[in-house]
Amino acid sequence: MSAPAAPVGVIRGTVRDAAGAPVAGARVAFADGPVPLPDVAAVTGGDGRFALTAPAAGTYTLVCRGDGGTATARVRVAGPGPPGTAAAARPEDVRADLRLS
Repeated sequence: MSAPAAPVGVIRGTVRDAAGAPVAGARVAFADGPVPLPDVAAVTGGDGRFALTAPAAGTYTLVCRGDGGTATARVRVAGPGPPGTAAAARPEDVRADLRLS
């Protein structure tokens, strides 16, 4: 049995309401991506922050639902840095801040 592939990126962000306040308990999930994705969601903490692991390089569509509305975002994950560099050993961090409407 082979080991699972290492993630190429982590999508991190903050969910805010229309007034700009952080939203706790919002669900952020993948709506689309470059590979089949599991049906999982990140739930924001009290500070509105979330993180989702991107399994492959490519463009992802995120959907968010929380008190105060919904939001979507598209983000591009390029993946780790070039082989032989320190960046090759760690996933890329990508920012995706969402505002509910």
